[in-house]
Amino acid sequence: CNPARRPAVMRLRLAQEGTHKHTSMVTAVGWSKNANKQYELFSCSDDKTIQKWHIEGSNEGQISTIDAYCTNMHWVPGGKGQSDTFSLACTDGTFRLIARAGREEKKVDAHRGAVICCRWNYDGSALATAGEDGALKIWSRSGMLRSTIAQLSHAIYSVAWSPDGEHILFASEKKICFKSIQAGQKQTEWKAHDGVVLQVDWSPVTNLILSGGEDCKYKIWDSYGRLQFTSAPLEHVVTAVAWSPNGRYFAVGAYNTIKLCDKTGWSYCRESPISGSIFSISWTEDGTQLAAGGGNGAVIFASLVNRTITWQYTDVTLQENNVIRIRDVANDATEELDFRDRVIDMSIGFGALVVTTNSQCHVHNSQNWATPHVEDLKEPPTLIVQSPFHFALVDSVGVHVYTYEGRLMSSIKSAGLRLEFLNHHTLTLCRDAVAMVDSANPKQVRLFDSASGRPMGDALEHKLEILTIALNLHGTGPDRKVAIMDKNRDLYLCLAHRGVFEKMASMVDAFVWNDATDMLCALADEKLMCWFYPGAAFVDKDLLPGLCYTRNAKDCGKSPYFVSFHGAHCTIRRADGANVQMVVPHFPLLLYQHFEKGHWEKAMRLCRYVKSPELWSCLAAMALHSRELVTAETALAAIDEVDKVHFISHINKLPDEVLKSAELALFCKRPEEAIGILLQNKRLYRAIKMYIRMHKWEPALDLAVQHKTHVDTVLAYRERHLAQMKHEENNPKFKRLGAEIPHDWDTVKAKIDEEKQNEKRRMVE
Repeated sequence: CNPARRPAVMRLRLAQEGTHKHTSMVTAVGWSKNANKQYELFSCSDDKTIQKWHIEGSNEGQISTIDAYCTNMHWVPGGKGQSDTFSLACTDGTFRLIARAGREEKKVDAHRGAVICCRWNYDGSALATAGEDGALKIWSRSGMLRSTIAQLSHAIYSVAWSPDGEHILFASEKKICFKSIQAGQKQTEWKAHDGVVLQVDWSPVTNLILSGGEDCKYKIWDSYGRLQFTSAPLEHVVTAVAWSPNGRYFAVGAYNTIKLCDKTGWSYCRESPISGSIFSISWTEDGTQLAAGGGNGAVIFASLVNRTITWQYTDVTLQENNVIRIRDVANDATEELDFRDRVIDMSIGFGALVVTTNSQCHVHNSQNWATPHVEDLKEPPTLIVQSPFHFALVDSVGVHVYTYEGRLMSSIKSAGLRLEFLNHHTLTLCRDAVAMVDSANPKQVRLFDSASGRPMGDALEHKLEILTIALNLHGTGPDRKVAIMDKNRDLYLCLAHRGVFEKMASMVDAFVWNDATDMLCALADEKLMCWFYPGAAFVDKDLLPGLCYTRNAKDCGKSPYFVSFHGAHCTIRRADGANVQMVVPHFPLLLYQHFEKGHWEKAMRLCRYVKSPELWSCLAAMALHSRELVTAETALAAIDEVDKVHFISHINKLPDEVLKSAELALFCKRPEEAIGILLQNKRLYRAIKMYIRMHKWEPALDLAVQHKTHVDTVLAYRERHLAQMKHEENNPKFKRLGAEIPHDWDTVKAKIDEEKQNEKRRMVE
């Protein structure tokens, strides 16, 4: 761990009016944007009134009264965060659709007994309600009943939609239940708490489920019901939970308590407002502020302050009043940046600080923090993703790629992209490409050109749902690789232009690419694994185990993730929020320098000096990739790969580059590519002979018959092979052609010698 660097801890700054505008408990609160794109808060209470509040916490008056007690409210999701209607769940068994001005537009008799909760799906096309009668119902936007999803014997206290809107989560008794909205589907359920489950929430960004119950605990689950985190018991029952819109944090409410927690479960801060039990928590769409309704009639406003991000030796902290404090730990220097508008998000990396407000993007360079490049924005961004060469902003319109000089390079807009669900795990970019997991089909990765925004071929299709992707930051074009982790926690590597997945590891918690080389690190099964040259998976997969460095990582605990991988240093964040520093060997960094400059002799001298089998394996894979066969032969000999040395020696003796390329493709276990090279260059005999060497007799015969050449060669080799194996011919095609076409060895050898002479003549020409 690194206790020397202790930046300010993020906390909540609370505000509430001294005199409560509500005279009874506040049961529901909800944020929405008005026509001027300003946030407004609406609150409902057991005093049967609806109040409107300014974002700073001042009351703007009562907008309506209701003839029943309200238990829950939820705004209809609208375009660009704006909406004019919200739903109210009431104790008289109805739900109401209320306009922004307070007018009741519709009243629907929904349940016997109180309606406890109501929730719109993410596109606002369906409303789920549940109540004391144990029924869970789905309604249309206009309030027409579509279906009754479940009928239980006990009350349902909370509901949440899945990100795709095809499943719904609900809490009853001590269980959490999960069911498809399509008829006839089986219900999944599990025991979640030792007391009644009072609240659930499902983050569409991280796909994690949050629950709180009467056992005074809050827990985090994945979408398959596997427990990820459980808290220590609080002093009082957990009465409210809510994910932030970006999925990075969540808030927990209890009696006189609001906790702000990281997505992995550890707590940033605990505040103690004089509020009574917190019955409802709502976040602003930009995730910078939340509001809560208390049992004593209080409406609490809470802003996130002291948000801190780190890159190498630089700490950046967003303080109160939109002031960002930059601290250079190495040089013990401090600088402050003042922003006129409210800061929504910030990101630092690769020598640049990117700060976004509602209307602008500020790009600061580490060489001179005080003179940023400023770009006006049409929509407030929801996500910032950086690479060494440029960065991407995601808003409700598309993914926009900018240079660090503030120039817009491209905008990616594609039908079906659910941009609001993108996060750092599902969106990645590098020098020439942008990759994202398709929210509509999580088994697909879609690639786009970062300069033009156009799609780069077909989507990459995996067999399972993909949780995390990352593009390598080193190299260009043909060397572009995508690393993915699927729902089984298996790590795969894929060439962006080929779509072939190679498995690297199992039971993986997290992975990261090095920021300057092609090294790949993963945390798997309590070990740190570092592949010095993972591209070996597409050159010679047998070399992969040899170039993988492994060390114990038990100190990282459960559910760790990488913060950075710079040089030979890995920064890992544990589930309790502490950082762990781990170091991998630094010699591969020197090897990469020689590799990039083509200094193969220096690379071999380095390997001889270090005497590391991992480094020799790495050099062998690099040399094979670059077709430096002499270096590859030396490196393979150093790790006792005798059979491979012989094969490389055989390739070196071939008369021309076409044959060498084909044999090298065969060495890399890409026989189709090898055959294609030979056929493209009209080397029919060599293609036929390669099929024979691989014992693919029928393709060899079909190729010979198709081009009317060397049919007797195939028949002669087949006859000799069967004689050696003491087998008889049982293939009708070979039997028929063997009877029709003469094939003696002297004629075949003469034809082969003639082919080889022709190859030598072509070399001379």
